[in-house]
Amino acid sequence: MTRPPDPLSYLRDPLTFAFVAMALFSVVVAFIVVGELLDTPEAIANDVATLEEPIAPSVREPVEVEIPDGTGAAEIRQILLDAGVLADAGAFDTLLAFSGVTAELKAGRYEFMTGTPASEVILQLRAGGIDVDLVRIPEGLRVEEVGDILVSEAIVTSGEWDAAVTAAWQHPALADKPVDASLLGYLLPASFPFRETTTAEEAVRAMLDAFSEQVSADIRAQAADAGLTMHEVLTLASIVEREAALAEEQPIVASAFRNRLDQGIPLQADPTVQFAISTPESVEEFGWWKLGGLEQTDLDTDSPYNTYLYGGLPPGPIANPGIAAIEAVVNPADTEFIYFVASPACDGSHSFAATLEGHNANVEAFRASECAE
Repeated sequence: MTRPPDPLSYLRDPLTFAFVAMALFSVVVAFIVVGELLDTPEAIANDVATLEEPIAPSVREPVEVEIPDGTGAAEIRQILLDAGVLADAGAFDTLLAFSGVTAELKAGRYEFMTGTPASEVILQLRAGGIDVDLVRIPEGLRVEEVGDILVSEAIVTSGEWDAAVTAAWQHPALADKPVDASLLGYLLPASFPFRETTTAEEAVRAMLDAFSEQVSADIRAQAADAGLTMHEVLTLASIVEREAALAEEQPIVASAFRNRLDQGIPLQADPTVQFAISTPESVEEFGWWKLGGLEQTDLDTDSPYNTYLYGGLPPGPIANPGIAAIEAVVNPADTEFIYFVASPACDGSHSFAATLEGHNANVEAFRASECAE
């Protein structure tokens, strides 16, 4: 007579039993560590030593790493692996997946010990690095304005910056840049862990690196599908960046501009005129952008950047657009809008229209509002 199989027989195999025991232990440890990660740093410091096997002090040494702004969890993991920081890369992934603190990981410069347990690494990444105060380069600035920020932070001198941005750069980010074009449009805005020892060349390279990392193959493919070169995408994105004060309106503004281009209608974008009139005299009086209102003499300025006088796109970007504006140009909202004007809500938003009649009504509403006073 055949005996029925023993449902627990697999546990009698030593190797199988060991794997099962290890799996159960890992689950328990994971839940404990996750609880600690979500708790206070003090609680983690008290208990982490009991959860992960320490690395022998004799084989550990300090190592400095930088986590760029906008770096994803997978890229952070690879940076830490390359530097020899992580003692267990799998534990790093598991703890992030269970804890849900990925969004709290901060960019910056860090000093770790090689072979650091994953829980300690995550704790430090949540607390911030040695240079917690990053240098913020806002979207929509000219190259000169970026230099002014770095000079004000005592990172570079104006002469060093001018030399760096006019050098003959060879970088993947510039693959589609016309030979005679400047770096304007390609210095991707972000927050960077610059410090006094950062050179102007290193600052430029960091911005170009950020461009290469964030302007993905998918974005380039979408540009090609739209019949646009990346230089043309950056040119239109820079105009969108200067026109749209609200990020959520960028795809709509991009749609209106692309509709104009498709229909052969001039862009008539004020920021292009502001760029065109930026002579030393104008900059001294109004700053890099004449925001107080353009006069007819400004609109009549004969420049290929003046989109009131010349159809199509200007020769190149007028500012450094952010990644959101770039994405808006290659993937605009699906609208029939051609016109837009500042909204009477006075909140930086716009009123859009698909017809001239609708646009004129929006203009009258704006002129009757407090914003026009």
